[in-house]
Amino acid sequence: MLVVAAELALPEAAALPGLDLGHDERQQPQPVIRRQDRHTDHLAEYAQHEQRLHRGADLERVLRDLVAGDPVPELAQRRPPAAAGGRAIVPPAMQELVGVLAVVVVAWFAGGTIWNVRAGRALMRWMQDGLPLLGGRTTVRWLGSTAIEMVINDGKAPFASVTVVTFLEARDLPWMWALGRSRGRRDTLIVRGVLRRTPAVELEALDPTSWSGRDALPRVPRDWSMRDPVDGIVVRYADAAALASADALLALTGKAGLAVRRLSVRRTEPNFQLHVALPDRTRPARDFFEAVHALAERALD
Repeated sequence: MLVVAAELALPEAAALPGLDLGHDERQQPQPVIRRQDRHTDHLAEYAQHEQRLHRGADLERVLRDLVAGDPVPELAQRRPPAAAGGRAIVPPAMQELVGVLAVVVVAWFAGGTIWNVRAGRALMRWMQDGLPLLGGRTTVRWLGSTAIEMVINDGKAPFASVTVVTFLEARDLPWMWALGRSRGRRDTLIVRGVLRRTPAVELEALDPTSWSGRDALPRVPRDWSMRDPVDGIVVRYADAAALASADALLALTGKAGLAVRRLSVRRTEPNFQLHVALPDRTRPARDFFEAVHALAERALD
């Protein structure tokens, strides 16, 4: 009798909840879930129930498997239920592709950050010998991994204060790096100065293919005149004296071997701006900063 009781108890425990096995065997099973009721936390559980209910013809076989005493291995060998429409939620190939892309992005981010940090530190070491020509105490701070700001509050004449910014390409993010390159963004050294007296002229000498030039062009006053590009540089100026000053300033940058992207002289602060490609570090930093000093003095003539 004990054996019989055990055999009777197992089918009762194994029966699926909410099913009348004696009357619904030939009826079309009703779905227990709706598309709008699904939640990601319960998707797998609901999918298993849906699969079982839509297998009306196999229900007796499933019960026989359960009564046979070996349900777990048999069910485990079956393929996992598919999502609605018979399609996998995330194909295995897509999962592998996402994983590979994630590894590539992380590796690119690490490599680009390390590259920029090393380049920035090397440039700061190079500038140490020349910065004293612009002023005394310098405050340094990193702005992310793409910019280093060096501020001199007590500048030497003709400067009242100076900010030197090393602006690096966004090498840590591949899409930002590609977008920036398409818009002319390159490693740039920027010198912004507040002069001790207001310049008498106003001008903008710009490389329109560079990020610096493209950024400055919309802010140039519309009533200024424009000279056609000479050696790739467009000059916008307020009057004839400003054009003469622009020519003198560009001649000085040419002698110093500077690749100008923007040279600005304004009556409003900052009165002086110089954007150039990173200087040749095989030459002394003092040569570069002496040229910056000479340009600022010439802007006040």
